[in-house]
Amino acid sequence: MWLYDGLMSKAFEELSFGEKIRHKMVHDKRYVLSEFADKAGIKSRVSKLIGPEYIVPNISIIEHESELNFARYPREFVLKPTHGSHAGIVVSEQVERLATKNLPIFGTWEKYYEIHPDDFEINQGFATIMTRRWLNSKYRPEEEFCYRAIKPRVMVEQYIKRNSSGELSDFRFYTFHGEAKFFRTALGYSDNLPTYAYDEHGSLLSVKATHDNVDYNLFPTPELPKEWKIMKSFAESLSEGIDFVRVDFYLTDGKIYFSELTNYPQAGSIRFMPESFDQLVSSFWKSFDCCDTEVQQ
Repeated sequence: MWLYDGLMSKAFEELSFGEKIRHKMVHDKRYVLSEFADKAGIKSRVSKLIGPEYIVPNISIIEHESELNFARYPREFVLKPTHGSHAGIVVSEQVERLATKNLPIFGTWEKYYEIHPDDFEINQGFATIMTRRWLNSKYRPEEEFCYRAIKPRVMVEQYIKRNSSGELSDFRFYTFHGEAKFFRTALGYSDNLPTYAYDEHGSLLSVKATHDNVDYNLFPTPELPKEWKIMKSFAESLSEGIDFVRVDFYLTDGKIYFSELTNYPQAGSIRFMPESFDQLVSSFWKSFDCCDTEVQQ
């Protein structure tokens, strides 16, 4: 198979991992990718495949900001759009109080906000504004096909407390043709925390991504919890029949929760070091299983 991008022509197997992701972003028009990316809709699929006990419960799913009812929500909860990435509001006792009373408004799709419940009442207007913004916009519709067909909704979700044991809690399995070839894990969901890589057998790898922003020498390497094998099995069940998708989970005090399916990690800008590992990752992705003619919207 030959790929055409302007004047450049390459065989699929010659592309880097990031280039393969970018090619997928442009050419893979299967509706299943939108099913994967819908943060609310995917829960029913995951529930059927691995069990409802691994799903973070929804409190409410809304289609208009007037449906928000903060008085009925628990003290801790998560508010996030179902049709995008890198956006949401986490209301949790486990975050620090605000230095100023009001949260600043940045772009619609730029960040996760964290706020203590005692600071939330004065920021309910902020949450309403962000909900309206999310519902009235699409996330990167020209660049990331999978979000185009998702109906804009906002999900109010139960807050899952962070791990109290200090163990690894965020797991991301890179699956190729239904096989989890390696995974990355951290003590929390943040690029500011050290992320450790392991191969499919659970052996630690001397690997990092170029976007990792942390000095690994400042942190001891934590022990890999035994639950990683269960999550790996789940990742392979959820990715069966797909050329590539990243399958993410949370682990908190021994309890596994499904997080999301990621079609385009870092929008194709991801690159691993050393270069030999980046090339190895690309080799796992042996073929591109779709073409432009399979558009469903």
